[in-house]
Amino acid sequence: MSGAISYELFSARVGSTSSGFTPEGGIYETFVNNTGTSVKGTIVIASTTTNNAVDIAPTGSTMPIGVIYENAVPNGSPVKVVVYGKAEVLLEDSQDATVGYWCSVSTTDSGKMSQQISEPTDTNHNREIGHSLQSVTGGTDVLALIQLHFN
Repeated sequence: MSGAISYELFSARVGSTSSGFTPEGGIYETFVNNTGTSVKGTIVIASTTTNNAVDIAPTGSTMPIGVIYENAVPNGSPVKVVVYGKAEVLLEDSQDATVGYWCSVSTTDSGKMSQQISEPTDTNHNREIGHSLQSVTGGTDVLALIQLHFN
């Protein structure tokens, strides 16, 4: 048999109860939400207080592991976190996104990203989360599509 299959069929056959694929092209894992009520696009780290959970990445964190995929998931509940591939990420307040820019954990807004034209040459490189795939005008709680990868 040949031909295209739908995203829904692909996800049903390949995904599991704790991992899968997003329509944007990301791979997600399920964790316990330890961020309060979840906000899509928030950068997270492995929790330091709760097993198999995620916390909001503090400013300047060098240990990001993913990006929240779902809005309004209560604290303590399972939440999808994109760990690789394409993801929509919250921009640092008032910052524009520019296609092709280097993306990192913000040094001013917890759980958000900043962008710059090229990667740094120092230890700040460990804040990297990926590269911008979209140009977007900044504001408050604005999402931008990026290709995730972590150092």
